[in-house]
Amino acid sequence: MSKAPGMRWLGWLSAVFLLCLILLGFAIVLRQGLLPARWTPLPALKIDRPLPFVVDWQLAELKRDRSLCQRVISQAEQLVAKPIPPKPIRQGCGWTNAVRITRAGGAQIGIGQISCEAGAAFAMWVAHDVQPLAKMIFGQHVTAIRNFGTYSCRNMVTDSIWRLQRSQHATANAIDISAFRLADGTRIDIKRHWDAGDRKSEFLRAVHLSACRYFRVSLSPDYNRYHYDHFHFDRGNGWVCR
Repeated sequence: MSKAPGMRWLGWLSAVFLLCLILLGFAIVLRQGLLPARWTPLPALKIDRPLPFVVDWQLAELKRDRSLCQRVISQAEQLVAKPIPPKPIRQGCGWTNAVRITRAGGAQIGIGQISCEAGAAFAMWVAHDVQPLAKMIFGQHVTAIRNFGTYSCRNMVTDSIWRLQRSQHATANAIDISAFRLADGTRIDIKRHWDAGDRKSEFLRAVHLSACRYFRVSLSPDYNRYHYDHFHFDRGNGWVCR
């Protein structure tokens, strides 16, 4: 006896639901960087030529894979960096797979320690978004980027319940950007120029929005009073672009 139409549809729906659960689980595993790169279907990240639709997963692969990190940064023309020894994580602070950066996307920047995935994200942002936008708006390149630091053993700075949680800075997985310098010496300062209503403001708002392609959290002075003078970028588990 053949199955009733209703039973067949129920079987199909169950199969589709199960497939969706499997795909969702696989996506979560990729997003957390839990699957070794050699076991994923993704090509290795290329900082000089990122793949837009899978770049977040490619960056996540760098989270724990030190050898992959070394291979990716050694092949990148847009990043001058070197791996640094780990700082064992204690009480939620430290790092396991980090690099030191001196140049990214043709711009000078001093970063003593930053997680490999956040460092790669930063280099791609500067090379593929910051520099083209500077060229389009000002007709020149960014030669230096100022930052307030990356690693800080502390909780999140916020008025919400999240203040009880460790910041991504506690694992060197975040960076705070304060200013840019152009080739002619012009300084573009987030504190002074975010709401200036001129080309500098246009540039800052454009580069902040573009950072959301590479960082999972991209916060500007519009987010809250604690970010009035800098951009906060991190590669944590959240997803905020504001």
